[in-house]
Amino acid sequence: MLKKVSLLKMLLCICILTAYGSAVFADDSEFRLVISRNDNRNTNDGRLHVDVEMRIAPGSTSPRTLNSLTVDVTYGTELTAFATNPDSNWFAGTTGYDLSVNKLTSPVNYYRVLVTGNGIGKNGPGDPSGFTVTSSWQRVVTLRWNIATVSPSYTVDFVTTTDCAAYFDNLNNNPQTDLTEWATSTCSPANLLVAAKIFLHGPYNTTSHNMTTALRTPTDYVPLTSPYDWDKRTVGSIPSTITDWVCVQLRSSASGKVLSAKSIFLRNDGYIVADDGTTQQFTMASLEGEKDYYIVIRHRNHLAVMSNSTPLSAGSVSTYDFTDALSKYYGSDARLLETGVYGMYAGDADGNGTVDANDRSATWNDRNAVGYQNSDCGLDGTVDANDRSITWNLRNKFSNVPTN
Repeated sequence: MLKKVSLLKMLLCICILTAYGSAVFADDSEFRLVISRNDNRNTNDGRLHVDVEMRIAPGSTSPRTLNSLTVDVTYGTELTAFATNPDSNWFAGTTGYDLSVNKLTSPVNYYRVLVTGNGIGKNGPGDPSGFTVTSSWQRVVTLRWNIATVSPSYTVDFVTTTDCAAYFDNLNNNPQTDLTEWATSTCSPANLLVAAKIFLHGPYNTTSHNMTTALRTPTDYVPLTSPYDWDKRTVGSIPSTITDWVCVQLRSSASGKVLSAKSIFLRNDGYIVADDGTTQQFTMASLEGEKDYYIVIRHRNHLAVMSNSTPLSAGSVSTYDFTDALSKYYGSDARLLETGVYGMYAGDADGNGTVDANDRSATWNDRNAVGYQNSDCGLDGTVDANDRSITWNLRNKFSNVPTN
């Protein structure tokens, strides 16, 4: 059974564990994929490099000496096999192993990584010494692809029925007693658990201290398919408390590439929620290791914002609340909605990152239009004088999110 994970992560454990029973106590092996290079995401001549890393699961016997491993890594049509040998960075300085990466295409496109320690300990106990696997993540090999199709994410994942590792039973690598131990089990795919709160300036109401749902009730203007090209997701229904769709993105550096993007609902109380309109935590996928991440929030006619820090930490989840302090925003700039409450600036009708003459023209040219209009900066379902005032009063405001 294949698991698919888009390239990009938060409470993230991209681990694949594997095992067969043996006559001795088994140790669990964990594998993960970590992006080490991701070039030219906006063109079709880029390179994607992904490290295969492994460790012995915490709580199992460590260290161990690697005997052999097998890992199959599948990839989607956005990527093509590297023209030459796709492997590099085999565990440096280690001898005694037969190493290979085979490019296979059936039943799907995948790289098969094979390591066999036929030469370990053959000159005598511990000579060659072999590769020592510990409870810390260690790089085994780097797999490489050409980027064939520009996409919000690239599908790369393990085939969990093949991922396995074996170790020499004798830590001194005595070739007389090279009984191997196998470990197999599975771990959840790379799901990051995200929680965030944000207000949009346009629909914010200072009396109710929340946002209008005029696009949803009673009008049903909010579409079932997301308006964002990064993730054009379709749902079966829109909960009544939803103000609009937003797009949440993750970056591991302030000016870095988008590692994950998800279209999701913004509830009228500011919480970004799952499809049920209630759950205030949602999952995103990523493959860039156990890092912390910046949160970027985009809306179709508000200026994008980014967290001023990397609040998404592995092992815990807490809501990143953009609404209660300017210091929460990258660049320390946000719209003051009322005393102590901040949100995203409205007025970017064309979504180019700046409130400018084009936005003012859009609100004029679309005057009196009704429905789901980008020029409807107030999100009340009608393009009117209020929308024109927003684009005029906020002229020359720009998003502080670094471009990439």
